Amino acid sequence: MDADYTDYEYLPECKDGCGALHDWMPSNEAAHAVCHNHEKQTGHTWRVQQRMREDRR
Repeated sequence: MDADYTDYEYLPECKDGCGALHDWMPSNEAAHAVCHNHEKQTGHTWRVQQRMREDRR
């Protein structure tokens, strides 16, 4: 699925104090990849927040 056609954007976040790991991203898979890389490097836990894209509201 092309990310430009989804209604949501995703924010990868560290739950152990680092904060947002990237700006809002159009792809859930890409946001998860950022989080997994951060976890491998630091051992920190993470989450991906989801919101409706501004242009779809």
